[in-house]
Amino acid sequence: MSFIRRPDASEYDARYTRYMELVPEADLLQAMSRQLDETRQLIMGVPKANLDIRYAAGEWTMCEILGHILDTERIFGFRILCFGRGDTVSLERADQDMYVKSAEFERYPIDELLQEFVLVRQSHISFLCHLPPAAWERVGIVGGLPISVRAIAYLMLGHERHHLATIRTQYLSLNA
Repeated sequence: MSFIRRPDASEYDARYTRYMELVPEADLLQAMSRQLDETRQLIMGVPKANLDIRYAAGEWTMCEILGHILDTERIFGFRILCFGRGDTVSLERADQDMYVKSAEFERYPIDELLQEFVLVRQSHISFLCHLPPAAWERVGIVGGLPISVRAIAYLMLGHERHHLATIRTQYLSLNA
């Protein structure tokens, strides 16, 4: 899909730069597919005793981080659907802390939560494979700021990678 070019900085707010920098690949869809296996292996490698503890006061548990990744994937997918189809609706930013608190992710067995993420990501990859070339160029408004469909798709992967880095550094070696 050669028409999916990397978004330039004018297509998203500067606060997303840290996520965009985590996606150097030229082939976004292939990177999203490949990342699924890496995510599965990483999550399943976290000791069970570390899943529901916080590495520091006020931080999310490992299950809450994975749930947040899943929620954000869905939110980004909805934004791509809206803007990619030409909807001119202005969307608000999501309150990630409220979402995590309301979800009660500790009720989920980690393997079910991970499987749910895999299914949502696979669905998004399929959806993105079938977006018409013109849809990638469309721009919508989130939180009062413009963002392109292409940038949102890149954010899906960059956001996941950002949180996977936290899991690697904080939960794989955490002493329960």
